[in-house]
Amino acid sequence: MSRTSGFMGFTEADDKAIHLGRVLMILLPTASIIFTLSSTFYTIFVAEALGGAGGFIEGLGLLGVLLAIQMVTQTLLDYPSGALGDAIGQRWVIAIGNMLYGVVFFMVSFVTSATPFLYLVAIYAIQGIAQSQISGAWGAWFDNNYKVAMPKDKDRKQYGVFWGRMGMISQIAATAALIPGSILAAVFQRPFVFQLEAIGAFFFAMLVLRYIRDFPEVEALREERPSMSEYTTLLKEGVTYLWKTPFVKYLVIGTMLAASAISVWGSLILFPLYYSYLITDVAVASYRTIAFVPGVAANERSGIWSQKFEPKKWIPRFRLIQACGFVFFVFMAFVMAIFPPIANPTQIVTLLLPFTNVVLIELPIEHVIPIVILFSLFTVSMFFGGFADILTQRQLLDAIPSRNRNSLYSLQPTILLLLATPQIAILGWLIPIIGFPATLLICSGVSLSGVLIIRYALSLEKPVVEMEGSKDNSEEKPVEDTELRVELNLETLLDDVESVVRSVPE
Repeated sequence: MSRTSGFMGFTEADDKAIHLGRVLMILLPTASIIFTLSSTFYTIFVAEALGGAGGFIEGLGLLGVLLAIQMVTQTLLDYPSGALGDAIGQRWVIAIGNMLYGVVFFMVSFVTSATPFLYLVAIYAIQGIAQSQISGAWGAWFDNNYKVAMPKDKDRKQYGVFWGRMGMISQIAATAALIPGSILAAVFQRPFVFQLEAIGAFFFAMLVLRYIRDFPEVEALREERPSMSEYTTLLKEGVTYLWKTPFVKYLVIGTMLAASAISVWGSLILFPLYYSYLITDVAVASYRTIAFVPGVAANERSGIWSQKFEPKKWIPRFRLIQACGFVFFVFMAFVMAIFPPIANPTQIVTLLLPFTNVVLIELPIEHVIPIVILFSLFTVSMFFGGFADILTQRQLLDAIPSRNRNSLYSLQPTILLLLATPQIAILGWLIPIIGFPATLLICSGVSLSGVLIIRYALSLEKPVVEMEGSKDNSEEKPVEDTELRVELNLETLLDDVESVVRSVPE
């Protein structure tokens, strides 16, 4: 066993598996760097433009509307885009999505407080289209080819370890980009960083077209481009399968309901909270860099440590105490109520970047305690989310057919968007009125509801996907409520589900 395969978690790997791993080891960190450069101030930049003289808090209401537009657009196109990826190959939809992100970054670089609202509507609509192309496509491409490359990994333990390592590498790359992105914004202004990301997104799309290729065994399943009727059939099959399989249906809905609270956190609460306590771009980026370090360990260890836990027993427990779960939100609500942000601090601790006038950290003394508590809470709870993700994958391992893999992967974020969009649209207007603590308590209630549905799902009978020799893998058998058996081609093996939310916004 080579060092490369050992690092990837492969104990029995051939050249195909090593090739897959190397491609993702190059592309995923590259994407993390490109798209993380402006992540610290992207939301605040738009909110400040919308809020004008009132600041970013006043802009949260309109920002919620824009996010709702993005999510509605993505919801309408997410599932059809997934079926399109099943039909023509994931490399094309991934490349198109990244090109559209390049357009988004370029347009955002021209946003000011005088920018017409319709211009921002166009930006967020395009962003929704871009995300609809990418969602689920990475996991579908990898899993379809992984089944060909690693047929001996029947229990998918090596699969879980591999994704844990990929998450670690991506987290390291993202962490490395946080402070440089904010320093570039401080020195050259934020629009420069957006334009840099626009160029990077187009470059990354070219890399995708160059390196994302299917093995011949996978490509053989798409010998002919499907007709519109076949494309429509793929759409219907995915929805029918999910709806008539109670175990999968409730597990997916419960997981997405819990994840919808994370969407509210990442879209509306996280960065306004950071800027309320830390004030500057570089200070927020510096804090996020420190907070990302435990996330690296959490991603790497989740695939290994999760093997010690029984899924049915521990998935609900881990979802309850994960980062951005029920316990997390309740705790944060009390912290913000006890230690609210100080509008006019009297004592400021300032740390400059050596040999420059760039403010690295500017922190009111009154904010030290809540920031330390937030960091400690993230450090402890983020491990539990990683465990829950891996264990959920293992539960869905044998329950989803390859024929509709990308479609079903894209259906999950579609459900997530349907659940999260009204929450974001409503809470965006309520935050300036009711404040962050009350909003966090609402999020805790949503997350708890999702956990209860997950617990119910795991009490149901798990469906079985059978493998039988069949020349026509589009041949279908009836779907029953109690047990599902799907006839697959010998070239298809066990099925996996990519976790929609692999990491929590930090």
